Amino acid sequence: MSLLKLAHISDLHFSNWDWNPAQFFSKRWLGNLNFLFGRRRIFSYERLAFLPALYKEQGITHVIVTGDLTTTSAPAEFQKAREFIQSLEAQGLQVFCIPGNHDQYTRKAYEQQLFYNYFPQQWNESSSYNLKDHGMSAQKLSDKWWFVGLDTALATSWFFSSGYFSEKTEKHLIEFLSKLPTGEQVILFNHFPFFQHETPRKRLQRGDALRKILEQFPQVKIYCHGHTHRQCLADLKASQLPIILDSGSIVHRDKGTWHQLNLSSEKLVTDVFTWKDEKWQTTHQESYDL
Repeated sequence: MSLLKLAHISDLHFSNWDWNPAQFFSKRWLGNLNFLFGRRRIFSYERLAFLPALYKEQGITHVIVTGDLTTTSAPAEFQKAREFIQSLEAQGLQVFCIPGNHDQYTRKAYEQQLFYNYFPQQWNESSSYNLKDHGMSAQKLSDKWWFVGLDTALATSWFFSSGYFSEKTEKHLIEFLSKLPTGEQVILFNHFPFFQHETPRKRLQRGDALRKILEQFPQVKIYCHGHTHRQCLADLKASQLPIILDSGSIVHRDKGTWHQLNLSSEKLVTDVFTWKDEKWQTTHQESYDL
């Protein structure tokens, strides 16, 4: 039985304090203030340096990053995030990134689609879909498994951090899933959870439409997301929904987590890693039949 080993990380929030007065004409100053007086004290970036060697040691081959690589979508923040991704790629890892709301933080970054100046919009040149134009991209991992990523991030007004599952993305996702051969399965990842449990200013708009797709297409076995900073594992197969994996924010000083997915065609074993005794350690494990 072949085994895929994947890492799921999210909400890295690389930051770069900006003294440029032009920030006061955009939402960026709010994000910088929030970081300076809040998140700077609760985030620890030094632990990320341990990941490339650890992933190689663990036999991980693919890394999913479910958004919020930056804090205010500033070019200097994107560059820091890109350098970290390159450190993973230097170990031979394939890394797949999608944007979160902080990666489309300002109207200018969203209009210019700045995220895609640093990270690929298309993972497979032969694919008909790319994140920038279609809101989704896909990559086949094995005979049985596909990665499908969604871009549901958008610039929002002050004090909002919502996403939007557009009708265009909905159309392309249904089209892709409808064409999948029998027996092939999908890991779908998106920055936002599709449930409408968050306050309206934080939730995914049209999340119910995404949920209906997941109910309609049981080929989607696993749904990975971030955004909440709350690590969570939930087996929702009894409700005709996928296994839900929220890896939490990897850089959170006290609650930082990430997931290792050990995957075959029939079973998923998920290890939850947390920072303990000055190193990343497995603190919890769940096993699921697929």
